[in-house]
Amino acid sequence: MTMTTLVSLSLLLVACAAGLLAWPLLRQWRQRSRAARTIDSALQRQAGTSAPAAGQTVGGGVTSNAAIAATSAGAAGAGGTSNAAHATHAAHAAHAANGAKAASAAGAPLGGKLGHTLGKTIQSRFNQRWLESRIGRAVVTEEEHTLLEQCGFYGVRARAVFGALRVALPIVASILAVIWKVHGGQAQGGGEAALTWGFVAFALGFFAPKVWLRRRARSRLAQVDEELPVLIDMLRLLQGVGMSIDQSLQIIVVEFGNLLRVLGPELHRANQQFASGRSREQTLLRIGRLFDSEDLKGLITLLTQVDRHGGGVQEPLRQFGERLQVARKARMKAKIGKLTVKMTGVMVVSLLPVLLIITAGPGFLGAIRLLAQMGAAR
Repeated sequence: MTMTTLVSLSLLLVACAAGLLAWPLLRQWRQRSRAARTIDSALQRQAGTSAPAAGQTVGGGVTSNAAIAATSAGAAGAGGTSNAAHATHAAHAAHAANGAKAASAAGAPLGGKLGHTLGKTIQSRFNQRWLESRIGRAVVTEEEHTLLEQCGFYGVRARAVFGALRVALPIVASILAVIWKVHGGQAQGGGEAALTWGFVAFALGFFAPKVWLRRRARSRLAQVDEELPVLIDMLRLLQGVGMSIDQSLQIIVVEFGNLLRVLGPELHRANQQFASGRSREQTLLRIGRLFDSEDLKGLITLLTQVDRHGGGVQEPLRQFGERLQVARKARMKAKIGKLTVKMTGVMVVSLLPVLLIITAGPGFLGAIRLLAQMGAAR
């Protein structure tokens, strides 16, 4: 068996595996498309049957006005009879046109809204089935679910898209790598190199989405540490004017949500959950469990205790904010110290050769000229 045959068989197996994985998705998509077409046809029939009634309702005023015009034209004389007939005919045409417009205006929003709602329901069920399958559970685990929520991606749709990307990206990357290596490889062992590159591309495509999620989650956790002092200052100011914790959180989300790019959407979600019936403690503790930050957990504990037992929160918030500022200054000093050490290496690599050339260059040139003159004299 030659290497070309082996590569062809491996590509065939990969294509068969991709087809087996895509077959349930294609079948669900076909069923969803068929259901959408059936519903659209039913809505069109319903709009067609409701058109005459809507036309009668809307076109009544036009018909009466046209009739009045016809009567006045008939009273004008014999020649006015034909004008009245034409006016009556125009009234019926306007009646039908206005009826069709009203039916389309009344039926289109209802049909579009119903179709949109049904499409979302079918898509949600399809995504749920995909996540509950064996491949879905193997691809999107609890760790990936937590990472998605830390990155701000909530819901079944986000998990389904991430799972589909993690399944499709390795297959596509491996196929492209094998094709590129087979067509571009000229030396011996090109087939083995192509298979190696295919396995490497598959591994990179499988782990790349998770690595990206981890990097985004780390950046958002660092952003939380930067936004926390601002949130504490806002809460302290709003508490100082006599507002409660719920009112303060609502105002922070509505008025200052753009300043808090990470905590703003999370607080907005917490307010929605609180409005739907959950307690304030549950909504805030979810944020504390989501972001593994001790300062954020301390603030949430303080707010939940005040919400449960009452009391003044302005002075504890001031002390908590001062402690965060001190910790932030310490972090900045440590970062500046590390940056100084790094810049020392950069200066040695970049400036030291230039200094040697400027200071020792003329001496080296003079020594070279002197040696050249001594050699010429001999």
